[in-house]
Amino acid sequence: MLELNKLSHVVPGKRKEPLRVLEQVSFMAPGGHVLAVIGPSGSGKTTLLRILAGLTEPEAGEITLRGRDLLKQPLYPNQLGWVPSGDDSLIEHLTVRENLISAALLRGACRTKDEMLSRVSHVLVTVGLENIATERTAELALPQRRRLKLGLALVADPVIVLCDDFTVGLDVRSEREFEALLKLVACDRPDRIVIHATDALSNLSAYDTVVVLHEGYVAFHGPARAIPHYFTVPTYDEVYARLAKRPAQRWGDSWMKHRDSYYAAFKLGAKAEELSPAEEDPGDADRTIMMKQRGEDDGEAEKKKPAEAEVQPIIPLPGMFSQAQHLVRRRWSLLRRTPREWITHASLLVGGPVIAVLLLWPNKKLVAEAAKGVTTPEVLWPAAHTVSMIVLIQILLVLFMAVRLGAREIAARRAIYERERIGGVTPGAWLLGSILFMLPIILVQSIWMEMFLEIVSGGLPGAQGAKLLLPALSGTAFAALCLGISANSSSAERAHSISLTLLCANAILCGALLGFPQALGHGVHPFITAHYGWSGIIDTLQQTPFFDPIDQFVKTWFAAPNLAMIMLGVHTLVGVALAYVGLRRRG
Repeated sequence: MLELNKLSHVVPGKRKEPLRVLEQVSFMAPGGHVLAVIGPSGSGKTTLLRILAGLTEPEAGEITLRGRDLLKQPLYPNQLGWVPSGDDSLIEHLTVRENLISAALLRGACRTKDEMLSRVSHVLVTVGLENIATERTAELALPQRRRLKLGLALVADPVIVLCDDFTVGLDVRSEREFEALLKLVACDRPDRIVIHATDALSNLSAYDTVVVLHEGYVAFHGPARAIPHYFTVPTYDEVYARLAKRPAQRWGDSWMKHRDSYYAAFKLGAKAEELSPAEEDPGDADRTIMMKQRGEDDGEAEKKKPAEAEVQPIIPLPGMFSQAQHLVRRRWSLLRRTPREWITHASLLVGGPVIAVLLLWPNKKLVAEAAKGVTTPEVLWPAAHTVSMIVLIQILLVLFMAVRLGAREIAARRAIYERERIGGVTPGAWLLGSILFMLPIILVQSIWMEMFLEIVSGGLPGAQGAKLLLPALSGTAFAALCLGISANSSSAERAHSISLTLLCANAILCGALLGFPQALGHGVHPFITAHYGWSGIIDTLQQTPFFDPIDQFVKTWFAAPNLAMIMLGVHTLVGVALAYVGLRRRG
C-alpha cells in the first residue's frame, strides 16, 4: 500500500508571495493498482509525481510504502519507473531493442546477458513493440514512441511506475489502448502501482481510482463512475468547469469531510465500520451526497484484494565506471550512425591543418630564412609575425574544435540524462563518459594539426614537446569549459552561443594581437585559455631570433611552458567541476 498523508509543497515566488502547489494531499493506492491524477493545468499533478520520484522535497507530509517512509528512505532507483512527458528522452539513432538494452545495462537490471535479453524481450511483448524491435527510434510513430518510453521505465521491473501526461497528443482510440496498457503493466507484478498524471478526461473508467486535484487540493478520490455524481455533472468533460465555480480550499474541505464515507463505500481503505447513508452537506446547496453502502455496483466494488506480493530483492546498480564505459561505447556508436556529426569532425580534422598551412604558405620562405640565421629586418620581422600568428591560429582552431565537441554534449541530451539519472545513472558516470568520448577526438585533432604543419613547413621554430602538448591541453581545457557551460545551459543553442562568445573573447584577449599592459595582462590572462596555449609555445622561442620581434610587438608576458600546462590543467578542472555541478542540478 502506497499512502500519502497531508503532503504539502510551497514554491518560493520571485518578487511575490510563495505559491502553495500542494496542500494537505492525502490518498492511498494498493499493489496492482492503476491510479489517475487529473486536474486543470497548474493543479499540482507534475509536482506530485516529482515528489513521489524523489526529485522534489515536499514542505511537509508523509509518504509510506509498506510502512517505509519514502521521504527519509527514498525508493531505490531500480524500484522506480519514470515516464517523462517529453518525447526527447529517447535516443533517436538506436533501435527499439538497443534503447531497452542500453537502459538495462545502465541499471544493472539483469545479472547475465541471457537474463538481460529475456527481460528486454518480456518488456517488448508487454508494451507491444516486439514486431518493430529492430526499427530506429527516429522512424517510430508517436504511439510507438510512447510505448518505448514506458518500456524503458519497465526494464528494471519497478514497483512504482510514474507517468507524466503519457497519453497527451494521442487520438481517442490510442488513449484507450494506452490506458488498457497501463492496467496490463500494473498486473504484470502483484505489488506494482501505476500512477498517471493527465489532463485527459475521456476514458477515466479505465483506471481503478481517480484523484482529482484542484489548485493543490484533493477534491475527490475514488472510482471514476462516482465522479459525475459527486460533482453533480452529467459527463466527465464538465468536471473542470464545475471545479472553477468554487474556491479550491472549499473543495478540499468538502472532500475531507466525506472521504471516509466514500472510502468505506468503495472499499478503498482499511476501514471496516458500517456506513449509513451520507446526509446532504449543508454548506453545498448545489450538491447532494447520497452514498449507500450497498447498491447496484457492489459486485464491482467488492473485487478480491490482490494477494500480498513477496518482497523481491533489490537489484544493485552497476558502478560508476561500468556505467561510464557503456555510455562511451554508446556515444561512439551514435557518432558512427550520425553522418552529419562525424562528417563535421572529419572536415575539421582535414580542414583545420589545411587552413593553417594556407596562411603560412606566403611567408614560408621568410620563416625558413630566419630559422637559418638571416636577421635582416625585411626577413626577420614578417617571419616572426607569421610564426606568432600561425601559433595563434593553431590554438584558435583547436579551441573551435573544442566548441563543436563540448558545447552541445550535455545540453542537447539533457532529457535523456534526466531520465537515466532517475534510473540510477550517476552524474559522475555521465560526466566521465562525456570526457572519455571527447578526449581522443581532441588529442587526434590537435596533434595531427601540429604534425601536418611540421611536415608541410619543414619545421617551425619552438620546442617540439611544447608544440605538441600545449595545443592538446588547450583543446582539452576549452572542451571542459564548454562542457561546463553545456551542463548549466537551458538549451543546446544557448550553450553553443555562450561557448562561441567565450571563443571570441579568447581570440581578442589572449594577448597575441597587440597585448595588454603587463599589469592588466596579469589580471586578465589567468581566465583566457588561449593565452597559455599561445604564449607557452612563444616562450620556447627565447633562444631563437623570432622571440625579440614578437616580444617588442605585442608587449605581452609569456607563460613558461610548465606554468602554461599547470594553468591549462586548472582550466580543465574548473570546466569539469562546473559540468559536475550542472549535472547534479535537478531539471
